[in-house]
Amino acid sequence: MIEELNLVNSDLILNSTRILILISEFDSKKSFKMNLNKIMLYDFYMKFPRTMLPDGENQGEQRDFNEFYSFFHWQPDREEYNLYLRYLLSKKLIHRIIIDNDFCFKINERGREALEKLKSTYAAELDSIAKYIKKEVSKLSDTKVESIIIEKIGMVNYE
Repeated sequence: MIEELNLVNSDLILNSTRILILISEFDSKKSFKMNLNKIMLYDFYMKFPRTMLPDGENQGEQRDFNEFYSFFHWQPDREEYNLYLRYLLSKKLIHRIIIDNDFCFKINERGREALEKLKSTYAAELDSIAKYIKKEVSKLSDTKVESIIIEKIGMVNYE
């Protein structure tokens, strides 16, 4: 029971950290609306960089052999993402604000301080992916990003 709880907690922290890194990259884009839909779309790139990033953008070693087998559909679980965001809010690492009748998320000073303490290759890889998303993916419409995800998943050979 305790072992299962530790696994759940470590997954929560790992997923929340990945999302915090993603949100932090968009801190300088003042007019950008980082809402739940964008977080879910962009996080697919963060979770599956070997699938989603073009050749040459992948830095570091292939960390997860199971990446190509870890999704059976691409649609993320909204409740799960709400859990991660509630966790980040409860730790006071992000703020939730309303922009154009939409809940959006911004990192705050405490969140930036937490990220400054992360010194690992994995954190550096996630930061690099978030920079790519900000530079290349964020200029696309949500519909276009979704179609790219569906197209990339279709290219994966499961056999």
